[in-house]
Amino acid sequence: MAVKSLSVFCVLVAAGMAPVHGQVPSDTPAGLQSLAAVRSAAEGALRRQIDPQLGGVTLKAAALDARLRLAACPTALQTFAQPPRGNQARAVVRVSCSGGATWTLNVPVEIRRELDVLVLKRAVTRGEILGAADVVAQKRQVASLSSPYVGRVADLAGRPTRRPLPEGTPVTAESLSAALLIKRGQTVTLTASTAGFEVRAPGRALADASASQRLRVQNLDSLKVVEGVAESDGVVRVSP
Repeated sequence: MAVKSLSVFCVLVAAGMAPVHGQVPSDTPAGLQSLAAVRSAAEGALRRQIDPQLGGVTLKAAALDARLRLAACPTALQTFAQPPRGNQARAVVRVSCSGGATWTLNVPVEIRRELDVLVLKRAVTRGEILGAADVVAQKRQVASLSSPYVGRVADLAGRPTRRPLPEGTPVTAESLSAALLIKRGQTVTLTASTAGFEVRAPGRALADASASQRLRVQNLDSLKVVEGVAESDGVVRVSP
């Protein structure tokens, strides 16, 4: 048993650690690395990889095992962090010491961001186009840098709801369709290219359509019903 205990002790010392007996005191004993400093270094490293223009970002390093003993680093802690993706809720930062004591820790850091999101003031049905009177801005915390929520009234313009939504629902980009360029019954301009010339004719849309979406239209000159693609606001391109 004595030989086995000595072997474990040697492994810990070689890793820059000391053996543990009982709980770690709240203050860091002499000769040991402050775990709070390790966590702070990880948060700072990740913070430097995030665009400072992004507001409301909170980073929180995971709690480290209180029994962990690391030899105090006589030099500044070294860190390595990759820039997080927009939808990433957690990143791992490498914190290490290479002066005197040699050790490396991978520290998970949670990413949170507080944003203004638009919340429905009333229940809505499928196909409704929302406006400022239908929503109220509220603070919400999301687990990433990017947000699935719509935060500006301007981003609602012309975008019908995909499905019914109850009162109090935060509006997400996924819950809205693309803005309509053409509305059913609207008078539109039909365009077609042939032999190097572009031909135009008046028409009437027989369905709603967003950008690049196909729809049926009626040529008001010939009364013929054809299919085209919504090209821009009020313009449908048809095949000759």
